[in-house]
Amino acid sequence: MTSAIIINPRSGRGTGKGMQLADSLRAKNFASDHLLVLESFDMLFPTLQRFAGAGVDTLFISSGDGTVQAIQTWIAESNAFARLPKLCLLPHGTTNMTAADLGFSRRKIGDQADFICNMTVGKIKVRHTVRVENPAHGKPQHGMFFGTGAVAEAAKYCQVMFNDKGVHGTFATIATLAGVIGKTVFSASNPNDPNRFDKPYRITVQATGETLCDGDNLLMLATTLEKLVLGSKPFWGGNTNPLRVTTMPYPVPSVVRWLVPSLYGGENRGTPPGAVSRAVTACEVTCPTSFVIDGEFHGAPADAPLRIGLGPRFEYIVS
Repeated sequence: MTSAIIINPRSGRGTGKGMQLADSLRAKNFASDHLLVLESFDMLFPTLQRFAGAGVDTLFISSGDGTVQAIQTWIAESNAFARLPKLCLLPHGTTNMTAADLGFSRRKIGDQADFICNMTVGKIKVRHTVRVENPAHGKPQHGMFFGTGAVAEAAKYCQVMFNDKGVHGTFATIATLAGVIGKTVFSASNPNDPNRFDKPYRITVQATGETLCDGDNLLMLATTLEKLVLGSKPFWGGNTNPLRVTTMPYPVPSVVRWLVPSLYGGENRGTPPGAVSRAVTACEVTCPTSFVIDGEFHGAPADAPLRIGLGPRFEYIVS
C-alpha cells in the first residue's frame, strides 16, 4: 500500500488537530513528500496529480466536509488515478457530516498517526458520491449531501452566525435547528422575512418518471449517506437504490407533531402529509435558490433543471 495524507489546517477554525497530526507524523518519519499541509488551496489539485502519478492508493484527509468534497470531485472528474484510492476521513473540520457516517473511528491524534504509519486496513464502507452534473458554472460537483430551499438557507445561516464565530460541529447544528423550530412554533410564517427559512421555495423534482413535488415547497435533499446531522435519517419508503431523495411541503406541517418522525424512524414510519421520499439513481431539480453540497454553495442553471445522479463508489476506511 502507498498512502498519503492531506491536512487542511484551517479546518475546524483553528482547533489545531490537523497540525498536531502533522507533527506526530513527522516525529514518526512519515514520508514528507506524501504529507501535504494545505497552506493554500491552490496546492491541492497539483498535489493530488502528483499523488496519482506516485501510485498512491490510500488517501487520508484531515479536514471538514468542504475539503473532502473538493478532493472527491477532482478525483472523480480528472480520472488521474489508475484506480480510485481508498479514503480515510479524519473529522478535524468545522462540519463533519460525511465523516460522522464514513469517518475513521479513532479520535485520538496519536492513534490516528500510528494507524497511518503502520496501516493495516480494517473495516471498509463503500458509498457512491452524489454527482451534480450541471451547476451554473458548468463544473460537475461530487459530494455526499445535496440540499436546496430551506436546507441551503439554514446552512448559510449556520456558517455565518456560528461557524465563522468559532462555534462548530454539533453545537452549531443544534443552535440553528433550535432557532428554526422556535420561530416556526411560536410565530406565524412570514414569506417576506429574510431571517425565516420556513417559507415557500418554488421547487420541482422529477425522478424515474414521477414528479415528486412541483410548486411551493419547504426543501429538497438528496444523499447517499446513511445518516445526517445529529444522526438523523430523513428518508424512508424503501432502501432500494443508493440515492435517497426527500421533499417537504409548504405550508409546513405541524412541527410539534412531525419533527421527530420526519428525522428519525424506520422505512415505514408515519410521515407529514405531502412529504415524499424515494430511493432512486437520478433526479432532476428546479429551484430558483442556490444549492449546497457538503457545505459548499453553488448556483443552479437558469435555463434547465439540475441533473443529479450517482458518482463513483469510493471505499472508506472506518477502523
